[in-house]
Amino acid sequence: MTTHPPVETSDGIRLHVTDTGDGEPVLFLHEYAGDHRSWSRQVAELREDFRCVTYAARGYTPSDVPTRPSAYSWQRAVEDALNVLDALELQTVHIVGLSMGGYTALQLGLRHPDRVRSVMAVSAGSGSDPAGRPAYLEEARIVAKQLRFHGSAPVGRAMGEGPSRVQLKHRDEQAWHEMIEQFSEQSAEGRALTILQIQACRPSLHDMIDDFRSFSVPLLVVNGDEDEACLSTGIMLKRTVPSCGMHILPNSGHVPNLEDPRQFNGIIRRFIHTVESDTWPVRDPRSRLTSQFGLDQDAPADPAENSPRSTAGSEKATALK
Repeated sequence: MTTHPPVETSDGIRLHVTDTGDGEPVLFLHEYAGDHRSWSRQVAELREDFRCVTYAARGYTPSDVPTRPSAYSWQRAVEDALNVLDALELQTVHIVGLSMGGYTALQLGLRHPDRVRSVMAVSAGSGSDPAGRPAYLEEARIVAKQLRFHGSAPVGRAMGEGPSRVQLKHRDEQAWHEMIEQFSEQSAEGRALTILQIQACRPSLHDMIDDFRSFSVPLLVVNGDEDEACLSTGIMLKRTVPSCGMHILPNSGHVPNLEDPRQFNGIIRRFIHTVESDTWPVRDPRSRLTSQFGLDQDAPADPAENSPRSTAGSEKATALK
């Protein structure tokens, strides 16, 4: 990764930014448990074809770690991304966001579609499912307390053994250890403020269904099929956003970019290529029917239906059933 001079946000926070490669610009937004280094396996491969931009969010070193709770919010995270784009003089970008970064990417697509060429939202929606939201908010409080009492290292080790991280341990134990080590290196207070002021205060994506019906940029939702906390939100987005595709990865958890980087990078390449070739489709409304043939209701009588040809067609349709 090639380090860019720090970008100063509109409220005076300095963000550590990397800018690597040439081609169509892609902005990578990291998850809560990661940082800008989480994208190293993407940048190393994709830099040959794309301009890859990463940054450490506020609260994550080597970016500034403000200690004021008011310095953290999901709205501020959106503004920080825009500040980075402005500093690099990027008018429009493809955005790949993981988890917390996926939430920010979706908000950018909703609120600033003129700056967004496409969104790939990966493992987005933790805490959004109404059924699991109370437990999510309680866990956020507990995580912040544990960070402040014990520090980042023990919380990172516990996180690594969590239900959506064990998949990485089974697939690539070295990458799993690296994830835990990088978590341990980060500021405990920065992470505590992030989970309390951003993660626990952001609205549920399920409460934004009306907004997502008018989401106007190409969207690809990527979920691991064992990332239980995010699956229902991914399905909601697929059913709601007109130009949304959905990619479910088998036997995969919350960090598919680390579990199988080659597969993940291929998904990025194909999605961006499709968008750039203007072949990413808007969903045909007829596909929303739940019947198999669209014959769940009797059609008005057709005078021609008694003709021999129509009768034969009817027999074939009956045989298909």
